[in-house]
Amino acid sequence: MVKLTLIQGDALKVLPSIPSESVDLVFTDPPFNISRNVKITRTRNKEEFCRTGKWRGKDIDLYFGEWDDFKSENEYWKFTIKWVDECVRVLKSGRIFATFFDRDKINFLSSYLQRKYGFKCKGYFAYIKRNPAPQARKVKWMNAWEEIGLWQKPNGKLVYNYQLGQHPDYIILPICQGKERTPHPTQKPIKLVEPFILYWTNEGDTVLDPFLGSGTTMVVCRNLKRNCIGIEKNPSYIKICKERLNWGSSLSDIEWDFKVV
Repeated sequence: MVKLTLIQGDALKVLPSIPSESVDLVFTDPPFNISRNVKITRTRNKEEFCRTGKWRGKDIDLYFGEWDDFKSENEYWKFTIKWVDECVRVLKSGRIFATFFDRDKINFLSSYLQRKYGFKCKGYFAYIKRNPAPQARKVKWMNAWEEIGLWQKPNGKLVYNYQLGQHPDYIILPICQGKERTPHPTQKPIKLVEPFILYWTNEGDTVLDPFLGSGTTMVVCRNLKRNCIGIEKNPSYIKICKERLNWGSSLSDIEWDFKVV
Protein backbone atom coordinates (compact mmCIF):
# COMPACT_ATOMS: atom_id res chain seq x y z
CA MET A 1 0.00 0.00 0.00
CA VAL A 2 1.37 3.40 -1.05
CA LYS A 3 0.29 6.48 0.92
CA LEU A 4 0.24 9.83 -0.86
CA THR A 5 -0.18 12.80 1.48
CA LEU A 6 -0.93 16.09 -0.25
CA ILE A 7 -0.91 19.13 2.03
CA GLN A 8 -2.12 22.56 0.94
CA GLY A 9 -0.26 25.04 3.11
CA ASP A 10 2.89 27.03 3.82
CA ALA A 11 5.91 24.72 4.09
CA LEU A 12 7.28 26.68 7.06
CA LYS A 13 4.05 26.02 8.97
CA VAL A 14 3.53 22.42 7.86
CA LEU A 15 7.06 21.02 8.27
CA PRO A 16 7.15 21.36 12.11
CA SER A 17 4.20 18.94 12.29
CA ILE A 18 6.16 16.12 10.62
CA PRO A 19 7.87 13.77 13.11
CA SER A 20 11.66 13.84 13.41
CA GLU A 21 13.64 11.24 11.43
CA SER A 22 10.52 10.01 9.61
CA VAL A 23 11.35 10.46 5.90
CA ASP A 24 13.81 8.53 3.75
CA LEU A 25 14.54 11.16 1.12
CA VAL A 26 14.04 14.90 0.78
CA PHE A 27 13.78 15.87 -2.87
CA THR A 28 12.58 19.33 -3.83
CA ASP A 29 12.78 22.35 -6.10
CA PRO A 30 12.48 25.40 -3.81
CA PRO A 31 12.19 29.11 -4.60
CA PHE A 32 15.44 30.59 -5.97
CA ASN A 33 14.60 34.29 -5.54
CA ILE A 34 15.39 34.93 -9.20
CA SER A 35 12.01 36.25 -10.35
CA ARG A 36 12.04 39.68 -11.90
CA ASN A 37 9.05 41.85 -12.73
CA VAL A 38 10.04 41.87 -16.39
CA LYS A 39 8.26 40.66 -19.50
CA ILE A 40 10.31 40.38 -22.67
CA THR A 41 8.48 40.83 -25.95
CA ARG A 42 10.07 38.59 -28.55
CA THR A 43 10.88 40.10 -31.95
CA ARG A 44 8.63 38.67 -34.64
CA ASN A 45 9.76 37.74 -38.12
CA LYS A 46 7.25 39.45 -40.40
CA GLU A 47 8.37 37.55 -43.48
CA GLU A 48 7.84 34.23 -41.73
CA PHE A 49 4.43 35.38 -40.49
CA CYS A 50 3.37 36.29 -44.03
CA ARG A 51 4.51 32.88 -45.23
CA THR A 52 3.08 30.69 -42.43
CA GLY A 53 0.44 32.86 -40.77
CA LYS A 54 2.04 32.19 -37.37
CA TRP A 55 4.33 34.11 -35.04
CA ARG A 56 7.32 32.06 -33.97
CA GLY A 57 8.07 31.94 -30.24
CA LYS A 58 6.32 33.39 -27.22
CA ASP A 59 6.96 36.40 -25.03
CA ILE A 60 9.04 35.56 -21.95
CA ASP A 61 7.76 36.41 -18.47
CA LEU A 62 10.56 36.51 -15.88
CA TYR A 63 8.14 36.76 -12.94
CA PHE A 64 7.29 33.26 -11.72
CA GLY A 65 4.87 34.29 -8.97
CA GLU A 66 4.68 35.40 -5.33
CA TRP A 67 6.32 32.15 -4.21
CA ASP A 68 9.64 33.30 -5.72
CA ASP A 69 9.38 36.97 -4.74
CA PHE A 70 11.28 38.11 -1.63
CA LYS A 71 11.82 41.64 -0.30
CA SER A 72 15.57 41.16 -0.01
CA GLU A 73 18.35 38.59 -0.21
CA ASN A 74 18.41 38.47 3.61
CA GLU A 75 14.71 37.62 3.71
CA TYR A 76 15.30 34.86 1.16
CA TRP A 77 18.09 33.29 3.21
CA LYS A 78 16.06 33.46 6.44
CA PHE A 79 13.29 31.58 4.64
CA THR A 80 15.74 29.07 3.15
CA ILE A 81 17.50 28.30 6.44
CA LYS A 82 14.14 27.69 8.14
CA TRP A 83 12.93 25.10 5.66
CA VAL A 84 16.36 23.47 5.38
CA ASP A 85 16.61 23.11 9.17
CA GLU A 86 13.20 21.44 9.26
CA CYS A 87 14.09 19.07 6.43
CA VAL A 88 17.27 18.08 8.27
CA ARG A 89 15.21 17.33 11.37
CA VAL A 90 12.66 15.09 9.63
CA LEU A 91 15.22 13.23 7.47
CA LYS A 92 16.42 9.87 8.76
CA SER A 93 20.10 9.48 9.61
CA GLY A 94 22.18 8.25 6.70
CA ARG A 95 19.65 9.32 4.09
CA ILE A 96 19.83 11.87 1.28
CA PHE A 97 18.81 15.52 1.12
CA ALA A 98 18.58 16.52 -2.56
CA THR A 99 17.50 19.87 -3.89
CA PHE A 100 17.61 22.05 -6.95
CA PHE A 101 19.35 25.30 -6.07
CA ASP A 102 20.60 28.47 -7.72
CA ARG A 103 24.08 27.76 -9.09
CA ASP A 104 25.37 31.07 -7.68
CA LYS A 105 24.27 30.10 -4.15
CA ILE A 106 24.57 26.33 -3.88
CA ASN A 107 28.07 26.44 -2.34
CA PHE A 108 26.70 28.46 0.58
CA LEU A 109 24.01 25.83 1.16
CA SER A 110 26.57 23.02 0.98
CA SER A 111 28.83 24.75 3.49
CA TYR A 112 25.89 25.29 5.85
CA LEU A 113 24.83 21.62 5.77
CA GLN A 114 28.36 20.34 6.26
CA ARG A 115 29.48 22.76 8.98
CA LYS A 116 26.31 22.88 11.07
CA TYR A 117 25.03 19.33 10.68
CA GLY A 118 27.99 17.28 9.52
CA PHE A 119 26.37 16.29 6.24
CA LYS A 120 28.58 14.72 3.58
CA CYS A 121 28.31 16.07 0.05
CA LYS A 122 27.55 13.19 -2.34
CA GLY A 123 27.98 15.33 -5.42
CA TYR A 124 26.14 17.58 -7.82
CA PHE A 125 23.82 16.61 -10.65
CA ALA A 126 23.18 18.60 -13.82
CA TYR A 127 19.87 18.76 -15.64
CA ILE A 128 20.87 19.78 -19.17
CA LYS A 129 17.98 21.14 -21.21
CA ARG A 130 17.86 20.02 -24.81
CA ASN A 131 15.59 22.94 -25.71
CA PRO A 132 16.40 25.81 -23.30
CA ALA A 133 14.56 29.11 -23.41
CA PRO A 134 16.34 31.61 -25.69
CA GLN A 135 18.40 34.41 -24.15
CA ALA A 136 16.11 37.16 -25.40
CA ARG A 137 17.94 40.06 -23.70
CA LYS A 138 21.08 39.47 -25.79
CA VAL A 139 23.50 39.94 -22.87
CA LYS A 140 24.77 36.39 -22.15
CA TRP A 141 24.57 32.73 -23.14
CA MET A 142 21.36 30.76 -22.74
CA ASN A 143 20.77 29.21 -19.33
CA ALA A 144 20.73 25.60 -20.47
CA TRP A 145 21.25 23.62 -17.26
CA GLU A 146 20.15 23.45 -13.63
CA GLU A 147 22.02 22.06 -10.63
CA ILE A 148 20.91 19.62 -7.96
CA GLY A 149 22.95 19.07 -4.81
CA LEU A 150 22.96 15.81 -2.84
CA TRP A 151 24.06 15.51 0.79
CA GLN A 152 23.96 12.58 3.21
CA LYS A 153 22.86 13.00 6.81
CA PRO A 154 25.43 11.54 9.24
CA ASN A 155 25.18 8.60 11.65
CA GLY A 156 23.13 6.20 9.58
CA LYS A 157 23.17 3.72 6.72
CA LEU A 158 23.09 5.01 3.16
CA VAL A 159 20.61 3.58 0.67
CA TYR A 160 22.01 3.58 -2.86
CA ASN A 161 20.73 1.03 -5.33
CA TYR A 162 23.98 0.37 -7.19
CA GLN A 163 22.47 -2.78 -8.74
CA LEU A 164 20.58 -0.51 -11.13
CA GLY A 165 23.87 0.17 -12.88
CA GLN A 166 26.16 3.11 -13.44
CA HIS A 167 24.54 6.53 -13.86
CA PRO A 168 26.33 9.76 -14.85
CA ASP A 169 25.93 12.90 -12.78
CA TYR A 170 23.87 14.56 -15.49
CA ILE A 171 20.82 13.97 -17.65
CA ILE A 172 19.89 15.54 -20.99
CA LEU A 173 16.17 16.09 -21.46
CA PRO A 174 13.87 18.61 -23.10
CA ILE A 175 11.86 20.89 -20.88
CA CYS A 176 8.31 19.64 -20.31
CA GLN A 177 6.17 19.73 -23.40
CA GLY A 178 3.14 18.09 -24.96
CA LYS A 179 0.71 16.27 -22.68
CA GLU A 180 3.12 16.41 -19.73
CA ARG A 181 3.26 20.21 -19.76
CA THR A 182 1.27 22.19 -17.17
CA PRO A 183 0.99 25.96 -16.50
CA HIS A 184 3.62 25.76 -13.73
CA PRO A 185 6.59 27.94 -14.85
CA THR A 186 9.37 25.69 -13.50
CA GLN A 187 7.86 22.22 -13.97
CA LYS A 188 10.36 19.36 -14.01
CA PRO A 189 10.08 16.29 -16.29
CA ILE A 190 9.13 12.91 -14.86
CA LYS A 191 12.21 11.33 -16.47
CA LEU A 192 14.43 13.78 -14.56
CA VAL A 193 13.04 12.90 -11.14
CA GLU A 194 12.86 9.12 -11.61
CA PRO A 195 16.59 8.33 -11.12
CA PHE A 196 16.67 10.12 -7.75
CA ILE A 197 13.75 8.10 -6.43
CA LEU A 198 15.02 4.81 -7.89
CA TYR A 199 18.64 5.08 -6.74
CA TRP A 200 18.26 6.71 -3.31
CA THR A 201 15.12 4.97 -1.96
CA ASN A 202 13.50 1.55 -1.81
CA GLU A 203 9.89 0.57 -2.40
CA GLY A 204 7.80 1.56 0.61
CA ASP A 205 10.14 4.40 1.63
CA THR A 206 8.77 7.90 2.22
CA VAL A 207 9.82 10.89 0.11
CA LEU A 208 9.23 14.48 1.21
CA ASP A 209 8.84 17.37 -1.23
CA PRO A 210 8.06 20.59 0.69
CA PHE A 211 7.64 22.60 -2.54
CA LEU A 212 5.61 20.19 -4.64
CA GLY A 213 4.68 22.61 -7.41
CA SER A 214 3.01 20.74 -10.27
CA GLY A 215 3.35 17.42 -8.45
CA THR A 216 6.07 15.64 -10.44
CA THR A 217 7.74 14.15 -7.34
CA MET A 218 4.45 12.65 -6.17
CA VAL A 219 3.65 11.29 -9.64
CA VAL A 220 7.01 9.51 -9.73
CA CYS A 221 6.56 8.16 -6.20
CA ARG A 222 3.16 6.76 -7.11
CA ASN A 223 4.58 5.09 -10.21
CA LEU A 224 7.53 3.61 -8.30
CA LYS A 225 5.59 2.51 -5.19
CA ARG A 226 7.08 5.03 -2.76
CA ASN A 227 5.10 6.93 -0.13
CA CYS A 228 5.15 10.69 -0.60
CA ILE A 229 4.45 13.78 1.47
CA GLY A 230 4.00 16.82 -0.74
CA ILE A 231 3.44 20.38 0.47
CA GLU A 232 2.17 23.11 -1.83
CA LYS A 233 0.88 26.57 -0.95
CA ASN A 234 -0.76 27.59 -4.23
CA PRO A 235 -4.35 26.29 -4.70
CA SER A 236 -3.95 26.41 -8.49
CA TYR A 237 -0.95 24.09 -8.32
CA ILE A 238 -2.80 21.80 -5.90
CA LYS A 239 -5.48 21.45 -8.57
CA ILE A 240 -2.84 20.57 -11.15
CA CYS A 241 -1.36 17.94 -8.80
CA LYS A 242 -4.74 16.32 -8.28
CA GLU A 243 -5.46 16.23 -11.99
CA ARG A 244 -2.09 14.64 -12.79
CA LEU A 245 -2.55 12.02 -10.07
CA ASN A 246 -6.24 11.37 -10.80
CA TRP A 247 -6.67 12.12 -7.11
CA GLY A 248 -9.06 9.95 -5.14
CA SER A 249 -9.48 7.31 -7.81
CA SER A 250 -10.43 3.83 -6.65
CA LEU A 251 -7.09 2.06 -6.55
CA SER A 252 -6.63 -0.73 -4.04
CA ASP A 253 -2.89 -0.09 -3.62
CA ILE A 254 -3.03 3.68 -2.90
CA GLU A 255 -4.17 5.57 0.19
CA TRP A 256 -5.07 9.19 -0.60
CA ASP A 257 -4.67 11.80 2.15
CA PHE A 258 -5.43 15.47 1.44
CA LYS A 259 -5.14 18.20 4.08
CA VAL A 260 -5.50 21.98 4.15
CA VAL A 261 -3.35 23.64 6.81
